[in-house]
Amino acid sequence: MNAKTLKADFIARMHSPEQIQLLFNHLPDVYYFVKDRKGLFVMANDTFVKQCGARNEAEIIGKTDFDFFPIGRAENYVKDDNFVMETGESIIDRVELAPDPGNSINWFITTKVPVYSNEKEIIGLAGTARDVTRANLALRPYTEMRAVLEYVRDNYSQPIEVQELAALLHLSVSQFERRFRKVFQISPLKHIMNVRIRAASLRLMNSNDTIAAIALDCGFYDHSHFTRNFGRLMKMSPREYRRQYAGGTPTDG
Repeated sequence: MNAKTLKADFIARMHSPEQIQLLFNHLPDVYYFVKDRKGLFVMANDTFVKQCGARNEAEIIGKTDFDFFPIGRAENYVKDDNFVMETGESIIDRVELAPDPGNSINWFITTKVPVYSNEKEIIGLAGTARDVTRANLALRPYTEMRAVLEYVRDNYSQPIEVQELAALLHLSVSQFERRFRKVFQISPLKHIMNVRIRAASLRLMNSNDTIAAIALDCGFYDHSHFTRNFGRLMKMSPREYRRQYAGGTPTDG
């Protein structure tokens, strides 16, 4: 089935396209996409198309997250998709960390809702992602933590203590950790680790630097510390990641 036919067939089977339009009533700047029950893209706006590295919508129709994103991220996306399509429950305003099109690590707010056919069967889902920084959203908890997020983003290559972050907000360590976890559902230390690994993954794809050098530049104690934590988050070793997403590397040391 070609891209045009796939899109037309899906739209014809939809019960209420207005459900999707509702997403845009509150979101002026979004990455927008629709998938069918198999996880194949059937619609997307230009912003999302560019995020995938494609030139136009036709290039992503009929493909999945695994065609455009690292396996760890793709698996998480599919896990959420399956939850929405199997339960009929929506995911609303989930805060997630991911690279933006400029390869900067930013927070995104993701929403996914089920899409129903005329027979009231779930035939897919529609979703949006909002870049918190670029969209300048009025999100009070994020705004409160902005100094902390920017500090970690700018200093992840250096040792960072939780006490330093707490001091930025004039809070005790325990107060800061509770507040951070409430907003982002992870600990400050986990966030620091995520930022370092995301930064390292970009280096693995876009440079020929050795893995050992990348590990040290991204704030890890040594090669083994980096490899262990990278594997936990990305579900593969740094070497495997580079081979899969950068077409191999001449310097894997």
